[in-house]
Amino acid sequence: LSDAVFGAPTSFFDSTPTGRILNRFTSDTEQMDNLLMQNMQQWLNCVMPVIGTLCLIAVVSPVFLAWVLPLVVLYLALMRYSAPATRDLQRLEATSRSPIFSQFSETLAGLTTIRAFGAAPRFAAHSKTLVDANTRCFYTQYVQSQWVSYRLDLLGSSIIFLAALLPVAMSQLAFRINVALAGVAISYALEVCNFLKHATRMTLELEKTFSGVERIMEYADTVPQEPRGGVDAPEGKWPLNGHIKVEKLSVRYRPELPLALSEVSCEIEPRAKVGIVGRTGSGKTTFVSALWRLVPVEGGADGRGGGAISIDGVDIGGLKLGELRGRLGIIPQDPVLFNETVGYNLDPFGSHSEAEL
Repeated sequence: LSDAVFGAPTSFFDSTPTGRILNRFTSDTEQMDNLLMQNMQQWLNCVMPVIGTLCLIAVVSPVFLAWVLPLVVLYLALMRYSAPATRDLQRLEATSRSPIFSQFSETLAGLTTIRAFGAAPRFAAHSKTLVDANTRCFYTQYVQSQWVSYRLDLLGSSIIFLAALLPVAMSQLAFRINVALAGVAISYALEVCNFLKHATRMTLELEKTFSGVERIMEYADTVPQEPRGGVDAPEGKWPLNGHIKVEKLSVRYRPELPLALSEVSCEIEPRAKVGIVGRTGSGKTTFVSALWRLVPVEGGADGRGGGAISIDGVDIGGLKLGELRGRLGIIPQDPVLFNETVGYNLDPFGSHSEAEL
């Protein structure tokens, strides 16, 4: 999951809410790494006593086997009817949780602006609406769980009824039975109802937990990745001079969007200090992003992006992505400092000595 998200292009983060990504790394990951094994363990602890009790009752009263087949059919029908609803309700709960994360992170980022314009009550009301929508999913899950529990009580009661009735009926019909085993069977049958209910609940919990695995696998398999293939950067300290040539550079953020830059051509001499000016949305940041291949490039000398940007005579479109970005330096518009030393922030990969820094 981390490799898939960290390798995604910038367009993925522009079109995907932050809360949706956080949801995968928090709640869904917790379900897969922790809750899945816990539910599996509890499911096994409940299924084994149920199987043992049914076998014990069958030994005491072989006639009970005639009820086992209808019991299994009814149980499987109940599971088949309720399991899809459980999965879909869990999907709804997870989907309704993502907007909460998004709204909360957006509120924190714009807290000063919200307070300046007196919009705090509106944002609080919107947050309450999102939480209410998520809570409704929880309530529906609870109601669905009680619906299943009621029907499981009926199945468990039928087991208790037959475990008590069959030994009495067999003794009245002059069959020989072991009274001690009959008492043990009735004693275990009284507990099988709770075990059966909990085993079914754990089965449905496993269904719910696997919805988190499904959402993680969806991101791991379907998130688009930046193209990382290409040739190695030139040997030595490339780029040495910093001569940048741009030829018919065209950039669009996604295939369905219009061009953000259209056939831009320029030449920047080595060691020149250049300022790019323009109104908001004119493409200043887009032009700089194209140097790091953060956005897909079109146009160029061949009309397909080749030769659109060259540094010291090297077409950057054909270089490996790691090689290119490892040779360039940038201070972004939103600079990030790591909770580490100044040396680590200057050289996080440890490729230079302290004297060089």
